[in-house]
Amino acid sequence: MSAWIQKVVRRREVVGGLGLSTLFLLFPSLAIAAGPTLKATKVGQKIVWRGYVYTVVSSKGKLVWKQGGKVAAATASASATPSSTPTPTPSATPSATAKPSATATPSATPTPSATPTPTPSATATKSAEPVASARPDLGVFIAFSSKLKEGDIAIFPARNSKGQLLNYALSRKSGVVKAFSTVCTHAGCVVQVNQVDLFCACHSSNFDAFSGKATGGPANDPLESYKASEADGAIYIKI
Repeated sequence: MSAWIQKVVRRREVVGGLGLSTLFLLFPSLAIAAGPTLKATKVGQKIVWRGYVYTVVSSKGKLVWKQGGKVAAATASASATPSSTPTPTPSATPSATAKPSATATPSATPTPSATPTPTPSATATKSAEPVASARPDLGVFIAFSSKLKEGDIAIFPARNSKGQLLNYALSRKSGVVKAFSTVCTHAGCVVQVNQVDLFCACHSSNFDAFSGKATGGPANDPLESYKASEADGAIYIKI
């Protein structure tokens, strides 16, 4: 093709393009109806042009643009709104006057224990006993008559004429009170009450508690005896 012909073709294209652009500016609806100026190359090709989606379809053996739906313009936020920091909700403060859910069961009133009867002390008991009258004519006081019943054998302390505190064996038989020394006649050990008689544990000597006689063991002599008397509910012996 000659250079002249090429110039003519270019001039027509430029003039046609200018005229088409002027027409689209004056009548925008015509531009939309005319479709994209981009050449359609294959079926299914899509572009967005002037706010609409266009897709290439085949119509009568030609590739043409088919207008689709309008594309919604995304409105960009001018500035990202910072997420607010959630303010923590303060926990509920229990009311000072809140009533407990459970009704408190009153505790049982303790039953006062019985007041124990005080046991009289030995001093009180002793002072409650009657005081024996001094009876020099009968000897020294050794025990009250109530302490030695019929058939009893017992040992009581008493002070002799020298002021010595010694033990003496007393027994009652047929209402008669007998008094004996507690010194064994064999070797001088002290005898003790042994159920039915007086017994010396040193050498196993036995003595009759109502007569003082030796009844067994190495001892041969009877226990030393004392005269016993009763007056005003008291027992006295001459020592």
